Amino acid sequence: MRRIKIESLQPGDIILTARPGKGSKFIRGATGGIVSHAMICVQQGSFIDSTMDGVQARNIQREFFEDDENVFAFRLKTPLPTHVTAQVVDYARSQIGTRYSLTEAARLVVGTTKLRSNRLFCSRLVARAYQSVGVQLVGDQDYCSPEDLRVSPLLVELVLETEVVSQDEVRAMAHRPNPIAMTHKAQNEVLAAARSLDSTVENFQDLDRLINDHPEWDNRIAAVLQSSGYLDLWRYEVETHPWRYDHAVMAAMTSPDIQQDLRAYCIGTVQEAYSGGVRFAVNLEHYKRRHQVSPRQSWQLLIRLYETLVSNDHSRREVARAWLVTAYPADLEQHMEKIEPHSDMWFSIVDRVEPRLGALARIAIENEKSTMVCSSCGDEPITDYRIANAPDAMPGVPSLRLCEDCVGIRRGFGERLEPLG
Repeated sequence: MRRIKIESLQPGDIILTARPGKGSKFIRGATGGIVSHAMICVQQGSFIDSTMDGVQARNIQREFFEDDENVFAFRLKTPLPTHVTAQVVDYARSQIGTRYSLTEAARLVVGTTKLRSNRLFCSRLVARAYQSVGVQLVGDQDYCSPEDLRVSPLLVELVLETEVVSQDEVRAMAHRPNPIAMTHKAQNEVLAAARSLDSTVENFQDLDRLINDHPEWDNRIAAVLQSSGYLDLWRYEVETHPWRYDHAVMAAMTSPDIQQDLRAYCIGTVQEAYSGGVRFAVNLEHYKRRHQVSPRQSWQLLIRLYETLVSNDHSRREVARAWLVTAYPADLEQHMEKIEPHSDMWFSIVDRVEPRLGALARIAIENEKSTMVCSSCGDEPITDYRIANAPDAMPGVPSLRLCEDCVGIRRGFGERLEPLG
């Protein structure tokens, strides 16, 4: 058995496979191709696909391949800017929970393509994700096969790195609790309840619409959010891996045989120090705005959930950073993600998590005809900072460009600002 090495993939990469079994063979035969399934990488170690169970996020560490199975990876020949790739990933994430369209997948095989619903199958999900930013990988994003993606002139095949997985590890993994499966179960329970009220609900974006448009159903949705366990899924990660959230515990793990594993984990964690968990801050701001305009019990529950997720994600990355500072400072300097203030990537994040800051920064830049001005007031000289207590101060904001006066004011309000360096 083997699996894909996490470090060989980037967000936006497309994974194509040919599994054993009659279903895969039928798809390959019907489409005249060598692949039968498509997936999209959304984060280090995480990908999203559409199967008979619907659109789901999965962990690449749990995806095993037989030695004779075909697995390929592709990337755009002309890379997209990082903030645009983030939009591709956002689209894929937004579709989680959407039901599989067996009817339309079958129509693809027989060549009848009139029906175009919001439901998905694997290659439609990938093609639509790229189409959402104006990249047309195939002739028809609604009706394309994994093979159509494989031969897309816009993609180039990667040299995919894999690693051998022992049978002992496969068996051990099978007997461990599966947090991904627990997440799918809870998500599906929430969406099933919503669909019992409105059959057009496909994903959590549709759930938001339902809660907003039908306040009379708010209590029922709030109840299932609680009873399904959806609001408590985060507990498994924190309780299973307490060392990820406590620097003292991680620092005490001094056995030589785990030092390199810790090093690899911490590097991977700081590489996505800001972009990796920004979705939590985005969702937090989204639900705060929703609740401010249309108060709902469901919004309140989701606000508390995302406050917790923002805090946990920040703690995990700060612990990894602190461990590298002590153990491998050169690794931290090389791998720590830095998002420059006033860059396209910075605005793509700030506009979603702290829109007023984005508006202020644009006014300052326009007035001074320069990006090298204070994010708050437009003055200079400036220094770039990271917010060490971002969950409490400005959740999701990756950095700030500030003059001395604004630094003093912000520190007076409790912000812990450290030079971005």
